Amino acid sequence: MIKRIVMMEGGVETLSYFSHQMAGEFQKLGYAVFFYDLKQEESSAGKLRKFIRPRETVLVTFNFQGLEKEAGVYREGIGYLWDTYHIPCYNIAADHPYFYDDRLKDLPEKYRHISIDRRQKAYFEEFYPEYVSRGFLPLAGTGLRQGEDEAKTGKAGAQGAAVETGEAGAQGAAEQAAPCYDVILTGNYTKLSFFEPYINWINEEYAAFYRGIIDDLLEHPACTVEEVALAHCEREMGKEPNDQLRIALHKMIFIDLYVRNYWRGKAVRTLVNAGIPVHVVGKGWEELEDVRQPECLKLHPQTDSVTCLGMLADAKVSLNVMPWFKDGAHDRVFNSILNGAVCVTDPSCYLEEELHEGEGVCYVALQDMDALPEKVKDLLQNDSGRNEIVRRGRAIVEQKHTWAQRAKTLAAWIAEDAAQ
Repeated sequence: MIKRIVMMEGGVETLSYFSHQMAGEFQKLGYAVFFYDLKQEESSAGKLRKFIRPRETVLVTFNFQGLEKEAGVYREGIGYLWDTYHIPCYNIAADHPYFYDDRLKDLPEKYRHISIDRRQKAYFEEFYPEYVSRGFLPLAGTGLRQGEDEAKTGKAGAQGAAVETGEAGAQGAAEQAAPCYDVILTGNYTKLSFFEPYINWINEEYAAFYRGIIDDLLEHPACTVEEVALAHCEREMGKEPNDQLRIALHKMIFIDLYVRNYWRGKAVRTLVNAGIPVHVVGKGWEELEDVRQPECLKLHPQTDSVTCLGMLADAKVSLNVMPWFKDGAHDRVFNSILNGAVCVTDPSCYLEEELHEGEGVCYVALQDMDALPEKVKDLLQNDSGRNEIVRRGRAIVEQKHTWAQRAKTLAAWIAEDAAQ
């Protein structure tokens, strides 16, 4: 019977934050939880060995933390500690599998891959059949300040443990009766010229090939990167085996980053150039191109998850552009709603199933970006309507899309696997 869970901290801040949010629910469910500190491996390794009980322990991690042959859990000639103690490893991959092709090798025997997008799950199952695909588990959200949230919406809403995916947030010391940000976007920006060396890294023929994929994606933003890239590969090279295609896709991850930054930048620029102030929290926004009303671009430095959540709690509208999740959801959507901000976002198949228009969200398709300013202005000018949208969405998100709910799902999977 599984009674103990190992989790990771000390790596990427947001992933540590997610892990701690789930840990609270795991403990409520009766599990003992140990956090292995990636910054203090020497001291953590000894404590980890004392915590582990063979066949009673599992690892729950994000983005291969603890699965990259770290010194405290891996020894050359011996292998992973996880194999030595027969520990199942549940890894939540917070990005597409093509980001991780170099890591999806030489993993522990009981590796279990968890996808945050249903199309990413299908890709993993097709291209990495040697590993177990445990399931689809989307990212989740956290509500931070209940009292202040009620002041914004006029409606009480129970808040679970706090959590965010994100790229920003702050826990305010004093409650305020009204939000101080009309529109906020939490996330970094990379200017498009940054990707030119990657586009041109081989020769002009390859550069034209990459630009063709990018142009196709910009023209058809409902398509996934792999759909378009694989179609172009087959047209240029014929049918290739999957082991070659997955290497090719891994070398094209800059295309994913290019298109997501293209649309993220366009969304912010469209609002700013329409005279709507947008508070951007994260790195790189001072380099946003073609800004005609720079006084409307309000810069805030990159910060931690809790600070980001606090800023969302002080906002009326939260702008989101999906990081090319076409059948999943970003935590920014759920965080926004739980903290009292309407999330204006492009849709995904999964998100539209979970939240209909007006249930915490207002959808704007990427190809309809010109409609964005009027949509946002209407929300800002209608306090009661905006608050009702948040109220309807929060009821759904609190019930289904917190990290506590994700921990319960994982606990059920762990128990089911242990029983086999």
